[in-house]
Amino acid sequence: MRVQGGATLGDLDRETHLHGLAVPVGVVSKTGVAGLTLGGGVGWLVRKYGLSCDNVISFELVTAEGNLLTASMEEHPDLFWALRGGGGNFGIVTCFTFRAQQISSVLGGLIVHARDKSGEVLRFYRDFMATAPEELTAYAAMLTTPDGMPAIGVIACWCGDVVEGARVLAPLRAFGPPMLDAIQLMPFPTMQKLLDGAFPDGTHNFWKASFVPQLTDTIIDLLVEHGNRMKSPLSACIVEFYGGAPGRISRAESAFAQRGAEYNIGMTAQWVDPAESERHIAWVRAMYDAFEPHSSGMHLLNFQSEPADQVIRASFGENYRRLAEVKSKYDPTNFFSVNQNISTATH
Repeated sequence: MRVQGGATLGDLDRETHLHGLAVPVGVVSKTGVAGLTLGGGVGWLVRKYGLSCDNVISFELVTAEGNLLTASMEEHPDLFWALRGGGGNFGIVTCFTFRAQQISSVLGGLIVHARDKSGEVLRFYRDFMATAPEELTAYAAMLTTPDGMPAIGVIACWCGDVVEGARVLAPLRAFGPPMLDAIQLMPFPTMQKLLDGAFPDGTHNFWKASFVPQLTDTIIDLLVEHGNRMKSPLSACIVEFYGGAPGRISRAESAFAQRGAEYNIGMTAQWVDPAESERHIAWVRAMYDAFEPHSSGMHLLNFQSEPADQVIRASFGENYRRLAEVKSKYDPTNFFSVNQNISTATH
């Protein structure tokens, strides 16, 4: 499947769905395919089929010198390695060729509980996902419903046999019981649009994230504590479980090095009034600082609004030196620098 750099997830889903196919990309249809994929890319199919960057067969790229290159396993393999999770440091990717999967419909939707059940729901979610088949991707979040009620939600996507999926999801749907259970069979493009309304155009955003190796009771207590301090109904505290296909690829196989960290804790502030920026940003920073002692030391860079150089280096780990070498080869003047930048200097 060939996708041009300016396409959104919705554009991609519209075309693949016509043929009963889907590409493992993100979770919001208006997200750009390029930025998502170059930073790794996680979505509703991640546990079964891996990251977006794991499903790229080749890239077409324009270098700082204006040369058009194809990067694949056969052509410029060093650049191909770097583009799979190394970000927009090496050139302008004008076209991606993806491997698509035979997926037309999925069993998915949102389950909602009252906010005061957050600890119980997160503990159940942790234990449930520990043995869940890889056909199931499910994320949890402390959020606010469209009518203004503080809540804890779990959003699930099952991409396998529907009968088996109903059996697997039954305990998750029965727990509580929830205030809302909207799990249903739906076309994959519909699944991709379920969260679009939570990210309206024109808002201000400030995000950070930390990987944690386990969702311990201490981590859950921190989530509940800081989630209840959110200052905006558009903000959220998110738990994303990636255990499965992403971890079966070695850290050295692509630039994306965060293969062993199964839980991503996302701290996403979103607000409308620019006069409120300071307090919403302060909430994210305080939560991030509280999680750092429990972090694996790596971070999902697609979630970082202001990644410091040491965070970028730590998140790539041993891959950083190799990325710097690729940067020196393809962009020695650091022309592409308005990004989560990798310096040509390795010290």
